[in-house]
Amino acid sequence: MLLRSIRLDRGMTQEELGEASGMSVRSIRDLERGVSCPRISTLRLLAQAWKLSDAQGAELHRLARAARDRAGRNLRAGACS
Repeated sequence: MLLRSIRLDRGMTQEELGEASGMSVRSIRDLERGVSCPRISTLRLLAQAWKLSDAQGAELHRLARAARDRAGRNLRAGACS
């Protein structure tokens, strides 16, 4: 998934991302596996932790919204796919 690839591109472990963003490792793991969809506030935390530019942050929001919309159409699964 996109979040995992960004984290790996930044050379971060889930633990390091959790520390940098204030999120739990379990939350990060669930987001990466598509078990849950990120909220806007979560995306902001991740964008700050990764030091994304405004344009990169906006693209992250757009992609997350598209994934959430797909999950909603798939019987309201409650997870991103």
